[in-house]
Amino acid sequence: MSTVLSLSAKTTAFVALGSVAFVGLGLPANAQTSDFTDVGSGYWARPFIESLASEQIIAGFPDGTFRPDQPVTRAQFAAIVRNAFDQPLDRTAPRFSDVSSSYWASAAIADAYGQGFLSGYPNGAFQPEQQIPRVQALVALANGLDYSPRGSVNEVLGVYRDRGQIPSYGEGPVAAATENKLVVNYPNVDTLQPQRTATRADVAAFIYQALVAQGRMPALQAGQSANSYIVGATPGTGTGTGTGTGTGTSTSSPRLVPSGTELAVRYPNSSADVDIVVAPGQTVATSLQVTTPIRNSQNQVLIPAGSTIVGRIVPVEIRGSSITAAKFVADNLTINGRTYSVNAESSAIAATNSVSGGTLQGALITGAAESILGRITGNSGLGSVVGAVINGDNQVTSNSAVVVISPSDLDLTLRSDLTVDAIAN
Repeated sequence: MSTVLSLSAKTTAFVALGSVAFVGLGLPANAQTSDFTDVGSGYWARPFIESLASEQIIAGFPDGTFRPDQPVTRAQFAAIVRNAFDQPLDRTAPRFSDVSSSYWASAAIADAYGQGFLSGYPNGAFQPEQQIPRVQALVALANGLDYSPRGSVNEVLGVYRDRGQIPSYGEGPVAAATENKLVVNYPNVDTLQPQRTATRADVAAFIYQALVAQGRMPALQAGQSANSYIVGATPGTGTGTGTGTGTGTSTSSPRLVPSGTELAVRYPNSSADVDIVVAPGQTVATSLQVTTPIRNSQNQVLIPAGSTIVGRIVPVEIRGSSITAAKFVADNLTINGRTYSVNAESSAIAATNSVSGGTLQGALITGAAESILGRITGNSGLGSVVGAVINGDNQVTSNSAVVVISPSDLDLTLRSDLTVDAIAN
């Protein structure tokens, strides 16, 4: 059984965020506790969760956990906002095709709709079991609390490295939520991750900050590292307009890695070149390691050697050609423990059907590619040649060719500017 955030002035009941709602359970107020076994002293959202729990606005599971990393569905979010806020009902909810009158959250969904927090879909559905992305949670709060951006939307959203991932419908509301300090980003305060599913910890942080904006809860105390994750809050004070690093320390002198910069990479923890072999049509998640530091014109290190790039090998369609190919697309770059969203990719690498098994000594190969190689080379003992079999999806578009990727030969290039924090040189 999970819980919702609920103001004690409205109810002291525990509400389950599951398929059944246990409302009015009659448990005493002191049954709620802020000492959740899975929210330790170093957990990033502890101050938000602990403060709400101490005021009996939230509760945990019967086993003493809070399960902060559990995703939140649209129905669960509806129950949360219904219990946390006293907004007027300005509209009447329709009869959603997928929300029966006996559904555990039907009343909460109707109220959340009437208060302006949530809406349905054009086909008349509400999709109550769909997990809610962070951007939708912030848009819902901004709309339900009637927040509108006061300044330039583009300027406000400029604080986010991944602002390009914010859908157009969310730009104004997210800007308004940002201006009112509702946005809490972990681990990096300048990375919104708008499309990532909101967790219980995310929602607790958003709700707490919304109550602060309404004057119903105090701002976090000075010195709490959680202030570093509140967009627009100066780390250590809970006020101001500075930025944080997402690690509890302040940043200064951010440095630009310009679009077009090429990154030399290799497969991690390997002294020799390691090929990665995939079947055409496969997507394979993998990480690479920067081998040569990136410096600016002042010889300052922007991206040190050893930094980790996490991304995917994805299929490429070459229009007008029967050639199949793949490329590496980067998602994140980690520098000295700090993770940045990065827009980088390699050129397409064409598949080949003339591979010699002996050239793949030590290679990493997917199961589908191994099967194809056996047919190409007639070598049923490829297992004694390759280094390891790796995971990849099994959507294969060819049974007569494989894509051989040598990370050290990739022309991995930044497709947009990247701003990184200054590091010691």
